[in-house]
Amino acid sequence: MLSRLLQISSKRLNLNPRGLLSAKTVALARPQVSHTPIRNYGKTPKTPDLIYVPHVFRWLKTKVQLKYLQKTWDPEFTEGAFIYGTTRAVCRITEIIHDNRPEELDNLMTSVARQKLKEVMKTRLTKNQKSIIKLRPEDIKILVPIAVHFKSLKSSKKDCTITLRILALKWVRSKAGPMRLVLVALQTEFQRDYSVKINSNWNISAFDILECVVLPTAPSSR
Repeated sequence: MLSRLLQISSKRLNLNPRGLLSAKTVALARPQVSHTPIRNYGKTPKTPDLIYVPHVFRWLKTKVQLKYLQKTWDPEFTEGAFIYGTTRAVCRITEIIHDNRPEELDNLMTSVARQKLKEVMKTRLTKNQKSIIKLRPEDIKILVPIAVHFKSLKSSKKDCTITLRILALKWVRSKAGPMRLVLVALQTEFQRDYSVKINSNWNISAFDILECVVLPTAPSSR
């Protein structure tokens, strides 16, 4: 459990990244979150700041591969537009999970990824996890491309797969009343077919829920 690796104090939130982002992740919480009454923030306090420090060589390799994709396969590709689109796609999938409507996954994912996620929704996710997993774009603090894979065959079959790691934080109100911090960690893959004469879009080819948990911390309610 990733939650066992979390160390929480009133001024600092440290995330051990082992198995999560495969890089050094430092999460610094604003000190006033734990000492200032919620009424000063309105309805919801701000979530902790997260700073992602990648493995340099892996980060460079991914950047080079994304540039290769743009220059060789897809001149219209930009990393910024890709991140924008995938952020909203990820939020849409978490919304479907939250609403427990697996039939709405049909046009959003590959058949293999869809069947796997439906099985996870049915057998692994608890009712509480489904209730807290729904994300908005502003909840996603880190979304990092960690791998790019190209597949090109002599038959002119070409496809590209980009793997992303995602870390989200948000506040939710517990049944008992106080606000609690939720951590959602995901790994996703987006695949696009670049074969000749095929005009395709990016499709979700994997959606793995690494963690979905309520953390044992809350802002002051004084």
